[in-house]
Formats: sequence, structure tokens, C-alpha cells
Amino acid sequence: MTSAAEAVGLVIAGGRGARPVSLQDAETEKVLNIALALLVELSASQERIDRLEREVAALRQLDLQDWKEAPAADEVQRARADDLEALQLRVLRPLIDPRGSTAD
Repeated sequence: MTSAAEAVGLVIAGGRGARPVSLQDAETEKVLNIALALLVELSASQERIDRLEREVAALRQLDLQDWKEAPAADEVQRARADDLEALQLRVLRPLIDPRGSTAD
């Protein structure tokens, strides 16, 4: 059986010629392609999270909306806020890094 990574590699290797570029800059095209791939991955993750939330609510015999809106403990809220801030800093680092970037 082929792993997911091997399957992606086989699809890439089986490509026919150069990929068309629709934007003026090939680097911009690459960044857009990465962003779109991340969007697909996030969408799949959200579907799985939704399925898990529905399963948990059903197992606990709770209304889904009530379960989603149940307040979290203060320490959990603080931890989530800290995690969100760290994620934002990692993602936006290229925009806020005062050193800028250099071309190799």
C-alpha cells in the first residue's frame, strides 16, 4: 500500500510539462498555491472537527449548540488566547519582522 506522501509524489512525478503561470511573478504564484493548499487542508480539518463535535454532543446527550457555547474555564480561555496570539505571531512574522527579508 502507498502512503499519502508517496501518492502525492507519484501525482507530481506524473505531471505533463510545466505548470501554467497565471500571475506576473512565479514566486507569487507559488505563494498563492501554498495558501490554496492550506485552505484545502483547513477545510478538511474543520469537517473533522465538526464531526467530532457532533459525536461528543450525541454521546453526552447534549444539544450541539449548547455544547459548543458552553463556557470554558478561565485557565482554558487564557491558554487558548495565548495559543492564538502565538499562532498569529508565527503566521504574520514576515509582516512584522523589523529585519525584513533578503533575496538569496
